[in-house]
Amino acid sequence: MPISLFDLAYEVPIIEPKVYGERYTSIPFDATDPRRNEPLVRLESVGVAYEAHHARTDGRNWPYLGPVSGARKDVWLRETVAGMLAKVNDRLASFGVELIVWDGYRPLACQQGMWDFFYREAVRMTPEGTPTDWRAQALRHAVDPSDFDEDNPATWPSHATGAAVDLSLRDRDSGNYCDLGGRFEDINDLAAMDYFERRLAAGVIGGDDTRLRYRRLLHWAMSSEGFENDPFTFWHYDWGNQLYVKMTRALREKPAKAAWYGYIAPP
Repeated sequence: MPISLFDLAYEVPIIEPKVYGERYTSIPFDATDPRRNEPLVRLESVGVAYEAHHARTDGRNWPYLGPVSGARKDVWLRETVAGMLAKVNDRLASFGVELIVWDGYRPLACQQGMWDFFYREAVRMTPEGTPTDWRAQALRHAVDPSDFDEDNPATWPSHATGAAVDLSLRDRDSGNYCDLGGRFEDINDLAAMDYFERRLAAGVIGGDDTRLRYRRLLHWAMSSEGFENDPFTFWHYDWGNQLYVKMTRALREKPAKAAWYGYIAPP
């Protein structure tokens, strides 16, 4: 019998946005760290399940409802990061759930495809707007890769490092997604990792709310292995890149000094 969700004594920390609001691209990158050259590996090599969200052709990848230009059907991550996810799965096994990965290494072509999609959507939704308005709206959903320079850390999207991963939980037996109370890439208040902790503190939900419990389970399993969550989105975690260092600076007594994973070319 799987361990009950309610046997996990853990709470997702409530974090004020101002604590982690700075841009991660200002974080230094250590070009002398030997880990910078660690290769990418296919996720299936470590036995972790995935569905390449941006490459889906069945129309079930909201908000795109079709494949994004430049997306790949396979998922890659840095070798150590992929191995860490396998260990996370080991932690989750006794709860009857496993990870389901939606995105890992993201080629610049896919990043461009995402940016183009959200910019077009901004224009469509507010045709009376200006290019400045449309850009601001698109930036709520995607990084603009137009200024990308592989030699300039200030221009690296986190997913282009192979050390950022978007994921959730699914039932090991049925394969059904667990309900974490939000939709992947739907950026709103509900997306924040601590959303249900705040609702609990306000007395709006009870401690038996399974959305709260699943978020706690995911956060516990990932953070126990060393990953850092981007609190704006419950599905996004990092290790070793600039966003990871930014979060350790905001939340840890002994933060990382610099990122060791930077941009890496597609496999």
